[in-house]
Amino acid sequence: MRLFVLLVIILTPFALSSSPVVESEDMTFATYLPLINVPDTRVLWGYDLRVSRGAQAESLLPTLPATWARAGDLVWGAIETQRGVYDWEAAAGLEANIRRLRAAGVEPIVLVQIAPAWARRLPDRACSPVAPDAYADLARFAAAVAARYRSGDLAVRYWQFWNEPDFTPAVADTKGIGCWNTGVAPWYGGDAYGAALRVFANAVRSVNPGAQIIGGNFAHFWPDDRQTLGFLRGMIEGSGLACDMIGFSGYTRWGSAERMTLKAQSLRRTLAAYGLAWMPLAAVEVADVCPEGQPCPPDYHQAQANYAARIYALAIALNLRGILWYTLLEQGAGFQHSHLADVGSSGVTPRPAFYAYRNAALLLQGATYAGPPLNDVRFDQEGVPHMLRFIARDGAPLYVFWRPTAQDEAGWGLVTSSGRRATCISHLERPTPLTVDCSDQDGDGLIRFTVSDAPIYIRLAP
Repeated sequence: MRLFVLLVIILTPFALSSSPVVESEDMTFATYLPLINVPDTRVLWGYDLRVSRGAQAESLLPTLPATWARAGDLVWGAIETQRGVYDWEAAAGLEANIRRLRAAGVEPIVLVQIAPAWARRLPDRACSPVAPDAYADLARFAAAVAARYRSGDLAVRYWQFWNEPDFTPAVADTKGIGCWNTGVAPWYGGDAYGAALRVFANAVRSVNPGAQIIGGNFAHFWPDDRQTLGFLRGMIEGSGLACDMIGFSGYTRWGSAERMTLKAQSLRRTLAAYGLAWMPLAAVEVADVCPEGQPCPPDYHQAQANYAARIYALAIALNLRGILWYTLLEQGAGFQHSHLADVGSSGVTPRPAFYAYRNAALLLQGATYAGPPLNDVRFDQEGVPHMLRFIARDGAPLYVFWRPTAQDEAGWGLVTSSGRRATCISHLERPTPLTVDCSDQDGDGLIRFTVSDAPIYIRLAP
């Protein structure tokens, strides 16, 4: 049976809006929320671990509740420099990372990309699609890879085929992204990528039937995503989707919403048009980054931590298959300072975002989303509290509130039964978050708290 209580303000799918109820002179607003049970879901949580940083990350891995992580790149062109001859020493760094993750109880993801020169459509470019007449070579290589990484401490279940293939070959030749987008409508090369993906997936599954194939990890240009969506349509109409999930990159926010949310919705609309609404999506790269070519703003580390404190909650609410932060640790700018921990002369230093990302995952372990579908997003809600509602693993209602881009704290209230016990968890950017008793002490059925851009988690007693 479902129990509902009165809703006194209008809710967008995850934004609170309209005229709030003024509770007192300090502008505490009351929100009445439905109590809804939903089926259990499991959204994988993790990070990208660069091969060059694997050894430095070893002290961090046991402290993180990761379920999967990207272990690095398996470069086809480095393994098979001569046709039919495989030099596995070229994968030594990757294999060390796989073992590290396995030892920490984390499922590794391996990214396969960059064909040998003789297998490229553009022989003079490392950034090139696989030539169709080399598909037999691709299949043979994929089967050899699946056999090598089938069991033991090198076991790999998750395979990503190329990275951000919706970039054109015009990107830097050594970046390891793109290479499949022709720039020509209607499919932009997605049909060729889809055909090669099917060859790879079939070969891997012939050796390891339990393997999971990630297609795409689209860069997914935004807001004009016509080429990315055309690329996806080309994959479907050309060969049909041969993957187990579609990956995409969802960095930073757009207005009051994270791009991850908007891109997931856009991809799902396209998949639904082909009867593929069931296809799982995974945010293979997410992070808050500094503007390209500009210095980071003074409050960047706090803003990054605020993003990290809510992005996994949004992934669960979107019913994504998984989420990966890019990247775990790096030295210097890295990808526009996106990493969670810094490598310096004194060792590894976790950032506030490291703790926020970890603490959010710990709070949400085993939780299920219990709100309306996130199928529409408002762009004019900055500074207005957004809310997500979950059922924790032990059955306790768990809420996440934040006010996008708001620097100040506003009083807010959550209406419950009289005398309801509650715990408010804030400052997730600290190694140990601030946890306070915010129960309804005066018996008026209102849990009071303050909220800003930094998310606050409110856990009611079961």
